[in-house]
Amino acid sequence: STKCYFCQLVFKNQIQHHSKPVPSIYINWTAAQLSNMTSTAKLSALGFCGADDSVNPRLLALIGQNYPLVEFGVLFRPDKEGQPRYATKNWVSNLSNILSKNSNTKVRLAAHLCGSYVNDFLSYGANDSAKETIDLFLKQLHDWGFRRVQVNATAVNGVFTENLADDLTIHSFLSAVRSYPELEFIVQKNEETSPLWSGLLKAKDMPENMVFLHDESKGTGKEVAEGWPTDPTFVATSKKIVGFAGVSYFSHLIR
Repeated sequence: STKCYFCQLVFKNQIQHHSKPVPSIYINWTAAQLSNMTSTAKLSALGFCGADDSVNPRLLALIGQNYPLVEFGVLFRPDKEGQPRYATKNWVSNLSNILSKNSNTKVRLAAHLCGSYVNDFLSYGANDSAKETIDLFLKQLHDWGFRRVQVNATAVNGVFTENLADDLTIHSFLSAVRSYPELEFIVQKNEETSPLWSGLLKAKDMPENMVFLHDESKGTGKEVAEGWPTDPTFVATSKKIVGFAGVSYFSHLIR
């Protein structure tokens, strides 16, 4: 089995309240559904995050090929590369090579950025060196087959969070996102990242390839006893695609 410390369930449409164990979810809302809280949800992807060098890439390929809904999340943090939950680039390259040999099945990959990658991402519009690092890495991720990128801008993930509210930080984030329309970027929405996501929500012409993840566990996969937030205003403002993480029970009924 893989060392997957938490999961993400991606859904389309809407949901009802319930109370059973669940990992994280993404929901795609429509204006009509926002006014009707009894719509149903359709599962579109299930993600396993934290795969590392202890996992045989061929097993991931087999799972992905037999279960197309699965999305594998790989954490990237330079100072922890090779440690549990943080795969080496050689392992990721090997996984990519294995997946590319079967062009009939597209296995889903999501990159979860931590540490200096996030620090550089947040300096994308202010520092040439940071921009060069991120440009090279995002292009490499795309070449490896990644199509989603989660930005874990929290201290527990090795990120400097003092300047999250700065206009330059907001500009840098949006600039990076807009530079790579072929990738979808996930913003962690929690109390610590409030200065960042609040600033992003104020942006004019918010990029279509930017979505939000309610995650008070801050990427650790731990329980959040309070449950998921249910603010339809935020859902509507955030381009109607919102994720939920860090809980151990269903807040909603999926049927």
